[in-house]
Amino acid sequence: MSKNTTREHDRAVRAYMAQHAVPFSEARRALATTPQNEASGTVFSEWEGFTPEERRRRWDGVKLSSLASRQELRLLGEVAAELGSSMYALDVLRWNDEPVVIADPDAPDDHVVPRLPRCSDRQDQAWRARMARAFCDLADDLRSGKAPVARCHAEDLALMVAARKTREVVEQAREMGGDPHAVNPGQKPLDAAGHLADWYPGLGRVSLRRTDAFTYEALEEALLTEAEIYLLWGDDQGFECPDHPVGRQMMGEDMRAERWFDTFATTLPRDHDRGFPDEVWSQLTDHARRSLAHEPLWLGADPEQISTASQQPPEDAPLGTVTAANFQVAAWRQQVLNLIGEAMGTKHRVWNVKSTDQVWELDGRTVFSDIPAVALAQARRLLPAAVPGEGEIADIYWARPAPAGHYYRPLWFRVRVWKIEDRSTGPRDVPWMRVQWADGTLSGISFTDIVALSRATDQDLSPWAPVTGELLRMPTIEDYSSPFDEAPDED
Repeated sequence: MSKNTTREHDRAVRAYMAQHAVPFSEARRALATTPQNEASGTVFSEWEGFTPEERRRRWDGVKLSSLASRQELRLLGEVAAELGSSMYALDVLRWNDEPVVIADPDAPDDHVVPRLPRCSDRQDQAWRARMARAFCDLADDLRSGKAPVARCHAEDLALMVAARKTREVVEQAREMGGDPHAVNPGQKPLDAAGHLADWYPGLGRVSLRRTDAFTYEALEEALLTEAEIYLLWGDDQGFECPDHPVGRQMMGEDMRAERWFDTFATTLPRDHDRGFPDEVWSQLTDHARRSLAHEPLWLGADPEQISTASQQPPEDAPLGTVTAANFQVAAWRQQVLNLIGEAMGTKHRVWNVKSTDQVWELDGRTVFSDIPAVALAQARRLLPAAVPGEGEIADIYWARPAPAGHYYRPLWFRVRVWKIEDRSTGPRDVPWMRVQWADGTLSGISFTDIVALSRATDQDLSPWAPVTGELLRMPTIEDYSSPFDEAPDED
């Protein structure tokens, strides 16, 4: 080892000591097992996404190559980058801030949102931009020779989706490699490795001789933090909510989509200044840019290092929450959103839904976003006459609170919406609607208790009953797939 290399190594050891507050011998031992970047001469750890304590506890002496080969990691990085770019282009900019309506979850191969758990459909553009960046962050880790250490649940899910997509790509290459007709006339058929090299030029020639190649079983088993997160796929039961008994028992924490970006205690937070691609940022909505401007504070950055302007909430920011009052309301919202998606395909023959305005025009139903500003904008756009003195008739699928504080199954109520309020003056700080019932009584319905909204088919208000009285039998969740059909007869 030359003198210059020795000095460089000593500097790296001392830098590691200062950064991780460990003795000289421990720093030297830790760096002895880390690879060296030949181009820059700097030393880095494959596991640097973890905290020093976690690296010492679990990863000392563990090589990334023992979990996956170099070619497997390279292909995983290429696919993760492809998924991130596709989500930016096809999902983030297409849906803006509105909830996503999936008409055919199996059809889109390049869209990423259908590959995510359905409980994320009611998030906004800022959330989807951060989710797209989660794929890109993992891709950057892999391209720089580091392990794809998931720092949060969003990256856990991104790693699962990327590994699943990579397996699909390899299987597709194998199928095409065995089909002599899968080429243009006159061209020599490619084998599976040739197809992969053609699709991902930076990958080079790969070997597919091993039957367990590109399965990523060892990598996922070692790196995935929350195995029970699989519960969220296909979830329309509210498992993600902290008050769901099954979700609480299996996962033990709040798994709602808005919490997926919380950094794990065993990992280091990513650079809060890494931002987003310029071509994406310039096309985001004003609401998304305002929301993402506060991201450094969410990620624990020092407030003194952030401009005062980005710390101030926007003047028109609504107060309170529209998040489902409990796991039942969250589950009903997702079930209805799924039913709307099915109706768009099977009834209206629209398989590529473009916006919630298109859904409202064709199907006459909507589910509000879980983001207050977006939900209020939806309500005001779809109910433009909801102003004092006029009002607009609409059907509200309401999970009506019982006197004991529990919830009945949601029921349809046809009401005249007089006004949409940004905040309440009651014990809960929530946006709400001021509505008039059939007998002329005025009262309020909180957004937290609203499952869905439907365009009224006539101008008659539904009969109103007091809380303690018998409610009229109206369509339940099973009947909701045909909201404009005649209501079932009373028992």
